[in-house]
Amino acid sequence: MRPPKAYPALQSAVLFNFFAFRTGVWLPKAYFVGLDANGRPRVVHQTATPELLATYSVAPDPPLLRALHLTAELRERAIAEHHRRGSKSRPTLAGLVAPQARERPDVLRYIHARTAELLEICRCHGYGITVNLDTRAAPPAYMVHPDDTLWMPRLSFRLTDDGLEYRLRLLAPNGTVHLVRHLDPRIITNRPAPGWVLSGRRLLRIAGMHGNGLRPFLTRDAVHIPSKEVGKYIREFMTRAARRHSLEVEGMAYEELDRPRGLHMTAVPHPFDGYYLLHVGIYYSDYCFPLGDPESLAVDFRDRPPFRLRRILRDPCAEAELLRPLYELGLEEVGEGRALSCRPEPGEYENVDWLLQHRKSLLERGVEVTLPEVEGRTFSPGRGQLEISATAGGDWLDVRGEVMADGHAIPFVKLVKNLQRGERKYPLPDGTWFLIPEDWFARYGPGLSFARLESGSVKLKRSHAPLLSAMGLEPDALPAAGETPDDFVLPTGLRAVLRPYQLEGVRWLVRHYHQRLGACLADDMGLGKTLQTIATLLYAKERVEAVDSAPAPAPDLFSGPADDEEFLRPLRALVVLPASLVYNWSNELEKFAPSLTVLAHVGTKRSRDPRILRRYDVLLTTYQTAQRDASLLGELDLEYIILDESQQIKNRKSKVFRALNGLPARHRISLSGTPIENSLSDLWSQMQFINPGLLRSFAFFRRSFIQPIEQHDDEAKKEQLRELVAPYLLRRTKDEVAPELPELETQVFYCEMTPAQAAAYERERSAARNALLGLPTDTGGGDYKLRVIQALTRLRQIANHPRIADADYGKGSGKFTEVAGQMDTIRRAGHKVLVFSSMVRHLHLYRAQLEADGQPYAWITGDVPTDKRAREVQRFQEDPAVRTFFISLRAGGTGLNLTAADYVFLLDPWWNPTVEDQAIARAHRIGRQGNVFARKFLTQGTLEEKIFRLQQRKKRLATEIIGGSEGLQLDPGEIDYLLG
Repeated sequence: MRPPKAYPALQSAVLFNFFAFRTGVWLPKAYFVGLDANGRPRVVHQTATPELLATYSVAPDPPLLRALHLTAELRERAIAEHHRRGSKSRPTLAGLVAPQARERPDVLRYIHARTAELLEICRCHGYGITVNLDTRAAPPAYMVHPDDTLWMPRLSFRLTDDGLEYRLRLLAPNGTVHLVRHLDPRIITNRPAPGWVLSGRRLLRIAGMHGNGLRPFLTRDAVHIPSKEVGKYIREFMTRAARRHSLEVEGMAYEELDRPRGLHMTAVPHPFDGYYLLHVGIYYSDYCFPLGDPESLAVDFRDRPPFRLRRILRDPCAEAELLRPLYELGLEEVGEGRALSCRPEPGEYENVDWLLQHRKSLLERGVEVTLPEVEGRTFSPGRGQLEISATAGGDWLDVRGEVMADGHAIPFVKLVKNLQRGERKYPLPDGTWFLIPEDWFARYGPGLSFARLESGSVKLKRSHAPLLSAMGLEPDALPAAGETPDDFVLPTGLRAVLRPYQLEGVRWLVRHYHQRLGACLADDMGLGKTLQTIATLLYAKERVEAVDSAPAPAPDLFSGPADDEEFLRPLRALVVLPASLVYNWSNELEKFAPSLTVLAHVGTKRSRDPRILRRYDVLLTTYQTAQRDASLLGELDLEYIILDESQQIKNRKSKVFRALNGLPARHRISLSGTPIENSLSDLWSQMQFINPGLLRSFAFFRRSFIQPIEQHDDEAKKEQLRELVAPYLLRRTKDEVAPELPELETQVFYCEMTPAQAAAYERERSAARNALLGLPTDTGGGDYKLRVIQALTRLRQIANHPRIADADYGKGSGKFTEVAGQMDTIRRAGHKVLVFSSMVRHLHLYRAQLEADGQPYAWITGDVPTDKRAREVQRFQEDPAVRTFFISLRAGGTGLNLTAADYVFLLDPWWNPTVEDQAIARAHRIGRQGNVFARKFLTQGTLEEKIFRLQQRKKRLATEIIGGSEGLQLDPGEIDYLLG
């Protein structure tokens, strides 16, 4: 193919020619044309394509490129291929646009849309347009010119008895009016509106009309619609025409409105989110536009006699003036529909409430108000008035009151279920709804969620008294929250001097005693929870003794009271505690309250006779024993139940929780340094024991507190829970009361062996006793001494944990369980502890426990090099995550400065007391800020306990035994004592 001939001396341009392919189908073609000296097309060169623009020095402007692209899409073959739609046969455009062709409507829309876009590009950018161009002739004879200004249609309708007459005239940009047929128009495009029409040498567009809108008037001036078709014509044609044009109508009612007359407001439920929004309607006469309606025009009609047509044009400025007062009242638009709301995310009925409160003001501003209807009832506009009061009686608080709602008197008890459920609608006798004010739910709802409805009254437990203050109530006959009896003095039988914070703790427990409310004392470990509780028991004992006559339990052949119970007036306090603490409590009671009679209700030989048990002031028992003897303990008419280490009942599903929670008692105390160990469910168990029902059922507690707090960090629920439990939970940390504590406090802690451990110890003790007592002691050699050391060392290992002596031992150790539990408590409280042992294998057991829990620790034994010891000390001193330091006595008993530690645990203190003091001094030394608590752990009923007693009068005994001193002198009596 030869390259096209270039015309470098002539200017060139692109011209678009339209030719009639078939009736109603015009197609374009682009040509390069040469221009004369005046810039007019002079000669046609060839078909224009984007690839040849440079050849003819025509700039490739984006509009021109788009026009050429449209022209290419409107080629006959391209249109046919586009509408082939996967058919194997190739259709022809002639076939596709045939009058009966199924594809004709789609093909015409395709052609007209692209043709209209092409003509608009030519009009805007001045590209030449010709019609039916002869490429051999000069183009000017075929040129047509598009009008920049739209022609305006005049649509006239006249209704007569014979029917409806429709006329169309066109108003030219120069102001002249023309009949359509006089213009001899040819329709180039139909859709989109306005369509393009060729009239002579002009391309024109009629505002708001499709091209086919002219067809009825190509050969006539009027269209006649028979009478029977008038209604249909009004409905299907005149209404559409009125949406685009102002009409001239005779013979029937017709009006055009353009000024709003007022507003209407109501509340409508959101379709998905469950709350009401305010919907506003804007009225033009009696026609209403919703505020969010995007339409700027509406047509209202009646399509049967008497016929009526109304054209409504909205006025945005006038509407904004009508809406202004609503925004001034604080409403704001929400969502895409322009609904109004008093705040972005309202409560369910918050906007209904707003509408009720502002109804009068809205009416005064000319806004029509329709109150919403629910279940056939509208809402009462009246506001309620509430008067309530509370009285205390027995174990309950009674809340009574009356509500005045729109002239109706309603007992307060009838609204309580609504307040509990958050349901604001209450049916009034007149068939309307009373909308309970939202602030009532905030003020009364939290407290009433714990209320019970009985016999027409509202009841709360005495433990719920703190909830009343939030309601603005203070019940009669109940001491105020901070009140202590005026005659309070420490009991005379107390053999201890209390520190100020301990005295305050006793006063707090006594206050709950007088209010008949349970209490949880949750002080840090080492702050004297046991002593404060003993002082409270002595106080209660004095109150029992002061009573002239007390009602005795009903006589029973087997379990009735003993004859001397009336004389003894026992307190009958049951203390439930871990087995390892029974001995410690017994010692503390003997030391601080010797006047109280105490019985350890433990072991297989414990009494099952309630008449005997009722004679004691204090019964000490374990959790397991209390569970097994629950029915027996339930017969004792208990004054107090006290749980030490009460986190043992944290599992609400456990048998021990159910057993202890079911025991009757007048007063309850729980003692725990960690009332919440893992989750809020632990707290529920504690509170359920001391004040049953305080937090209602666990299902209620989980729904109302656990899920909102643990899943959503709900601050309001946290505060409500704090308010509920704060009166019954007293916690002081060591840091809070540090100024009142001695710099160093040392306590001996007795641990009880497990049954398997006790059996292993007894076997080893018997074997050692038989072996050693049969040997001569006066040989002067070292064999006897070595045998003694070996026997005592093995007993010592078993007393701590049999696994130290026997790696195959697979059961537990009482001391290990107790020490591990206390270590965990200290870690959770954020404190640090030094753990000393003279047996490295003993430390390994605790280290394995921490490693299993993923907890960091520091470690020094004889195998640790000197440089690494310094790093371990630094880690413990500076890293807050490292809270446990394991140290063997020989490696770290001296020379270390570990002032970060708050606690020192001596796991097996068998050494010389001087060495023991040196270990404690690792933490209790100059530079230490705060107090140090040292605990010596001894296994009860073993060699450890006896050595400790011997140390009181034979200070060097432990050193001689453990250190292998040549001067060891143990007579047979002392060995018999140790192995006895």
